[in-house]
Amino acid sequence: MVAHNNIKTGLMGTYDANDTYFTADGKTAYGYGASTLFTFSYDNDLENVQQDPQGTGVSSINNKTGATFVVTLNQMSPFNAVLDALANERRKGGFTVDACDASRHYVAIHCYIKKKPDGGAANEAGERTWTINALNVVENSVLNN
Repeated sequence: MVAHNNIKTGLMGTYDANDTYFTADGKTAYGYGASTLFTFSYDNDLENVQQDPQGTGVSSINNKTGATFVVTLNQMSPFNAVLDALANERRKGGFTVDACDASRHYVAIHCYIKKKPDGGAANEAGERTWTINALNVVENSVLNN
């Protein structure tokens, strides 16, 4: 079978890390880790299915839209101070996050620092990993079809 180069098998696009961003409380992060800026993961399945022993099933729609952002910063990044201040403040109602990974755009209004990052020192500057819980995330594709 020959792989024909056409609109569906040619170049899908070009990823550029400069097209990505992560903002918390209106401030844009910089000084990321060596290979990862941030990751995003929903906390719940969209739907749950149960079946009885005879195979009769029921589907339950899950309306929970909570998610987790994990932001990786170089330990020398000034943005660590921004997230540290948000963690210390423990603001009622949380803070906003607006992020883009070059294919999807994520927005959450109620976000909270789950845990401050671990620390340490080594031969070279290390990374600090911040875990942020987000409620009611809204996302959409930024890719052109």
